[in-house]
Amino acid sequence: MKILKIAAKKKFLLLAMIAVALAGTFFTGSSSTEAKAKKVQYLGKYKLTAYCGCRRCSGGYGNRTATGRKAKQGRTIAVDKRKIKLGSKVKINGKTYVAEDVGGGVKGKHIDVYFKSHKKVKQFGRKNNVKVYKIKK
Repeated sequence: MKILKIAAKKKFLLLAMIAVALAGTFFTGSSSTEAKAKKVQYLGKYKLTAYCGCRRCSGGYGNRTATGRKAKQGRTIAVDKRKIKLGSKVKINGKTYVAEDVGGGVKGKHIDVYFKSHKKVKQFGRKNNVKVYKIKK
């Protein structure tokens, strides 16, 4: 009788551990293999500003980037290429951007985020001490 109670307790504990493991995967939406696949490197805290293709923001270069691509809102950022290589994917506030451009005023730990209108540039303003991560390939 005592052996049956011990076996039942072990079975219950095993089921409870499996349930907890599955719940962790369900609530986080990822598994350990997904976490390993998305490797990131912390680059530090950066100052963020914004720019658009207007003459005032781009200095007459329009919306063409240093990499030759057309700048796109939600994708393009300008970086200091001594800090972040062009073509690198960068995660800022949970959103992924591509370092496609450089700027005369973008030096050191400073990133310029591209927007399609000057109105949105003004709304974005300036943000300090924003955590930036590089997505490793």
